[in-house]
Amino acid sequence: MSEKRRNHYLTIATHQGLTLVEMLMALTITGLIGVAIASMLSAVAYGTDSSKDLRSLVVKNKTLSSRITAAVRSSAQLLDADDGYIVLWTKDLNESGQPDLLELQRIELDAGTDELTSYTPAGGAVDVAYDLDTDDFDAVTTALIGSGDLEGALWATGVSQWTIDIDEADPQDAGLVSFQLTLDAGGLTDTSITAVSLRD
Repeated sequence: MSEKRRNHYLTIATHQGLTLVEMLMALTITGLIGVAIASMLSAVAYGTDSSKDLRSLVVKNKTLSSRITAAVRSSAQLLDADDGYIVLWTKDLNESGQPDLLELQRIELDAGTDELTSYTPAGGAVDVAYDLDTDDFDAVTTALIGSGDLEGALWATGVSQWTIDIDEADPQDAGLVSFQLTLDAGGLTDTSITAVSLRD
């Protein structure tokens, strides 16, 4: 075999294989492409989860707002209200013209735990009559919770704010209750604004 032909075959054999540097470069590029694809898939999955979480939060807020609205609308009178709580006279069961213990409901936000709770008369509570003109229904219901005569039912967690506005200076004269409700979950926030008129 001539020297020229042998050199030609050696050149072809040299160019048919991969050098170590070429192999490392190929693996590096493949790895970078894999990381980029994984990052994109992760971003898409995170975006989908975030949208699902936000939809869930919006539904929870609407449900809670509807529950508060139903409680206010069905009540005979608003007895007291401020940011974070309302006290309702649910109905005049004994037609006395004055609220009794068994006719009260307090809905309150605990700012420490972000829990919204509805308090209604406990089973076995002894009925007590109150005076619309002289009793402080915020103080009365707060004391009743402490005594166990009002028992709580947790309505929602993750409630960071509940601001309440009424159309009259005296809560007992109010005919319209407006409230803004803010719920938080996993870094997401949803706020709703609702206005509801009382039954009477």
